[in-house]
Parts: sequence; C-alpha cells; structure tokens
Amino acid sequence: MQLSIPSRSGSARATLFCVPLLLAACTAAPDAPDAPAARGDALELAIACRHDAGLAVLDSAAQARGGASSSDELQRVILLRDAGRTMDAARVLRERNARDDVTVQDAVHSGTAVEEGLERIRSERAARTGNRFCR
Repeated sequence: MQLSIPSRSGSARATLFCVPLLLAACTAAPDAPDAPAARGDALELAIACRHDAGLAVLDSAAQARGGASSSDELQRVILLRDAGRTMDAARVLRERNARDDVTVQDAVHSGTAVEEGLERIRSERAARTGNRFCR
C-alpha cells in the first residue's frame, strides 16, 4: 500500500510504503522455529529413539508457524513409522493426502520420501549405536 503525501522529497512516500513491511517483520514470532531446523531436531531425537520428544518438536514448530506443512507431516509419518506406530502413520498420511488433494504420482513420491527418510534414520542409528531399531 502506497500513499502519496506531497513533500519536497520522496522520503515520506517511501516511509509510508515501507511501514507495512516493517510491521510484518517486527510482528513475526521471533521464536518461531525454522521448519528445517525443527525437522533436523526431530530427526536427531528419532535417531536417539526419543520419538515422542521428536513429535513434540514438530508439533510446537507447526503451532508457532500457524500449522504444519505437507513436508512437516511427512516427517511426522517417518517418526511414527520408526516408532512402530504404523496405524498412526497411515492415518496422518491419509489425512494429508486427502487435505492436499494429492495425485497418485505425488502419493508415490511421498511414499518413496518416507521410505528414504526412514532408512536415513535407521542407518544413522546403526552407525552411532550398532542397532538399526530402537529397543
């Protein structure tokens, strides 16, 4: 939004033009977790077999941002699958696919991404602890 205020310079016009941008920058939640950082933290917790804590990190990040993204929900599916909670994972994936009107091709791609994410967690856990699965 730009308001024209007669002045000798364009500074008043530029100031009024920038005010909405400055307000948006200043009112954004400063402690809202960055999505990739939250997913990285959740991944580390899953590797350490602390799935509930990882899911809580994803929940709080989504809440701070005003909702979970599609990729946040795929990360949730990965953590739930690794925790052995396959029914919960299937429900989250089904709800995500229905809400986002996911095509068959996109669903296949998402399934591949989940399997690859699950493999990354288990491979990293095996490298650190010698065990692919939580006990």
